[in-house]
Amino acid sequence: MVTMNDVSRHAGVSVATVSNVITGKRTVSEDKRRRVIDSIDALGYQVNLVARGLKTQRTSIIGLILPDITKLFFQNVIAGIIDAASQSGYRLNILSSDYNFENERSLIDLLKSSRVDGIILDSCVPEDQTAQWLQALVAVDRSGTPVVLLESTFLSSEISSVTVDNACYSGMITQHLLDIGRRRILYLAGPLQLEHEGARLTGYKDCLKRNGIPHDADLEKMCSFMSESGYLAVVEALKDGIRFDAVQASNDQAAIGALKALQEYGLRVPLDVAVTGFDNLFPSTLVTPALTTISIPNYDMGVQAVNALVGLIGHPEARPVQLKLDASMVIRASTSPNTQTDWNLNGW
Repeated sequence: MVTMNDVSRHAGVSVATVSNVITGKRTVSEDKRRRVIDSIDALGYQVNLVARGLKTQRTSIIGLILPDITKLFFQNVIAGIIDAASQSGYRLNILSSDYNFENERSLIDLLKSSRVDGIILDSCVPEDQTAQWLQALVAVDRSGTPVVLLESTFLSSEISSVTVDNACYSGMITQHLLDIGRRRILYLAGPLQLEHEGARLTGYKDCLKRNGIPHDADLEKMCSFMSESGYLAVVEALKDGIRFDAVQASNDQAAIGALKALQEYGLRVPLDVAVTGFDNLFPSTLVTPALTTISIPNYDMGVQAVNALVGLIGHPEARPVQLKLDASMVIRASTSPNTQTDWNLNGW
């Protein structure tokens, strides 16, 4: 049976360093951490989670609550979390709130009572309850079960989070549409009770204002994260005679629905109407024309959330961390004619 001593010899580090990498108790340089992880993989070392739990009073389990584990966006988030958790010697308890805040509250209580070592949460809290929920989560965090938020910050430094600057990148998409000559941009907003969806709408509005374009409430439609919702929103706008030369959707699903509606009404994309999405889900490369969008580093978001949580588990006295990851705009044929796009078949 492979032992910790075997791993330390193979990696060329002390047994204490191997232990620190596995438990997260102390910070280890990235070079040594990588050598230990590579040695664990090469030798097939299995962490004795039961013995470790008896010594540390920990369960070696991380709780993960997502609003809908079936959504394509979370596929890579979960993959990143699983990989990073495994490398740090943790197992996962993955739960779904189904975009129901009462479910989310109950799941937090469940995870806390089951003594998980920490919690990663993508919250669906309604905007008017955010302040109260923040204080409840801070209390959980300070009681010894650290919490890291995904996609939201609750506009607070009291709790750890991993996000992107949604307002900034939404504004970047709006500016791109303005730069190609579009002036009446129909915005398809996701559920605005979610912090990141409100931020994306704000980014769109702020960009219009910076460019001296007056706000037109008729050019805002509320959608869900379903393609049908984007389809129906565009059909409604067309039937109401609303003039627009671009559609900016806050998520790729709504944008793909918008594409279908425009094509059914005989409108050419992007010659008549340009279309953009947000998230860079793999179907955005499969539709015709392929979709201009914002590429969110969702795998890295999962990895960074675990790394932040493991650090907090190992150092309970540490201050909460707020990480903002870089995203990027991907320009495709839905705004730039004749742009060639490779199919992303890795998502199937």
